[in-house]
Amino acid sequence: MQIVVEDRDFRRLKPETQQDLLSLLIGKKLSSLQSRAPKPNPSKSDASKPSSSKPGPSSNRLKWREPVDLRPEQAMKFLHGLSSDHRRKLELFSKKSGRVRMRDIMKLSGDTDLRGASDFQRLMTRRLRRLIDDPEKKAQLIGWDFDATKWDEKQTTIVDGVYYVTETTAASLRKCMKEHA
Repeated sequence: MQIVVEDRDFRRLKPETQQDLLSLLIGKKLSSLQSRAPKPNPSKSDASKPSSSKPGPSSNRLKWREPVDLRPEQAMKFLHGLSSDHRRKLELFSKKSGRVRMRDIMKLSGDTDLRGASDFQRLMTRRLRRLIDDPEKKAQLIGWDFDATKWDEKQTTIVDGVYYVTETTAASLRKCMKEHA
C-alpha cells in the first residue's frame, strides 16, 4: 500500500498533525530535528546551482492524482465494449468540458449513495490501466477536485463535488462519441 500526501494536502493539515507525521516518518521527535537542522548559508548563491529547465527522465512517468490524457485512438479503444450506462456517464464529461458534479453522475444512474459515483471512477481507472502501460498503478482517467468538495453540516459526509478528466481526454471522448453516435 502506498499513501501519498502532496505538498498542498500536507499544508492543509494542522501544524500538530504535520509534526506528528514528520516525526513518524523520520523516527525522531520533530523538536530534536529542528535543533539539528543545518542553518542556511547566506553566502552561497542559488545561482551557482544548475537549473533544471529541461524535463528529467521521469517527465513521461505518470503522476499521482493527475488524470491521464487519452488520445482519440485510445479513447476509441476505451469506449469499445462499455455498457450504455458507463458511456452515458462519460458523455457527461465530453459535453461539460471534462468537469462533472458528483450529483449529476448519481442522478444519471439513479444512485442515492456517493459510492455509485466512486465505483464508476474505480471501474474506469481499472479499464484505463489495462489499456496503457502503468506498472506502478498510478494512472487514473477521472480525478476528484478536492477544492470543490462540499460536506454536510457535521463535516462527516461528502454531499457533492466535482469529478474531472483532462481537456484532452474530454475532446477525445467527444470526438469518438460524435463519430460513433
